[in-house]
Amino acid sequence: MIARSDAACYVGIDLHKDTLVACTIAAKAREVAYRKIACVTREQVREFLADLPRPSVVAIETFGFYRWLWTEAEPLVDQVVLADARGCRALAGRRIKTDREDAFNVAELLMTGRLPTAWAPPNHIQRLRDLTRHRNGLSRDHAKTLHRVNSIMNRLNRPGPARMDAAGLQRYLIASVERIEADDLMMLWQHQRRLVEVEQDRSAIERRIIDVMRADEFRRLREILESIPGVGLITAATAIAEIGDFSRFPDAKAIGRYAGLTPTGYSSADKHRLGRICKTGSPDLRWALQQAATTAIRCEPALKKVATKISKGSKTRKKAAAVAIARKILALMWTLVRKDEPYKAREPIAA
Repeated sequence: MIARSDAACYVGIDLHKDTLVACTIAAKAREVAYRKIACVTREQVREFLADLPRPSVVAIETFGFYRWLWTEAEPLVDQVVLADARGCRALAGRRIKTDREDAFNVAELLMTGRLPTAWAPPNHIQRLRDLTRHRNGLSRDHAKTLHRVNSIMNRLNRPGPARMDAAGLQRYLIASVERIEADDLMMLWQHQRRLVEVEQDRSAIERRIIDVMRADEFRRLREILESIPGVGLITAATAIAEIGDFSRFPDAKAIGRYAGLTPTGYSSADKHRLGRICKTGSPDLRWALQQAATTAIRCEPALKKVATKISKGSKTRKKAAAVAIARKILALMWTLVRKDEPYKAREPIAA
């Protein structure tokens, strides 16, 4: 997003959990003013924003908790821009890092048209993002609890339940009460109760995600994404929530870099090699895509063939194969959304 050039003032905000520091630069006089405000005093924040000379442009550095300030600023100023914190720091060079200096750097880059910006999701995408991130966090908690159960079972040299969920573990513990020592049984029952709670919470949040995904703005995207092998409702919802507007990426490689699934490169003279994936962007998107890749390898022959070729029968390379398939699924998502058509079984998969 490019800031308007006719603004009367440019404001850079360095935001923290408890306080914000704002640097205001007047466009004509080039006068610089600073203001520090406690975040809990919302009325003071609104007064500061409302008293800015018009038209005014405000840039907020990206942090996980910026959304409340964006919501307060949007109706009170003429334009709100989300600044890429890492890019701003890189352009600042070797300046001394203070809150005032950071705010001034953002305001100066904004005024000169050199501010690196980040994408700010609209409200309906942000709402879906909050839901999917919460659901995926619960799913990871569920997996961690199961790992602890497996660890106890391995230590006891017992196979454990055939179905690893709260109900399956409950049946196993009732049947094995006389064969497991009291301390181990107590720990397993505690894990079982935790599984019950997580599974109930996860089911409730999934029902809410289903309701949200029925909205008109998501219906066509959902149809396209869910047609791809391995992609279900949760993966589709996570992709929509984390990517938002697919058209903002010029090609499939760009969206792969955004998701952090592109391998890092090392070059020196005539030597070139690829390293691990860069892991930039949303970890939730990478996690959901790798879950989809694991399912797609099992159910789609073309993807299974690619994964087998990459892994070459090596267990250590199975993860690399799953990452490669996740990258292909993401590229396929981008291609199909741009074409506005669902997946066809014989359609070639983008690299």
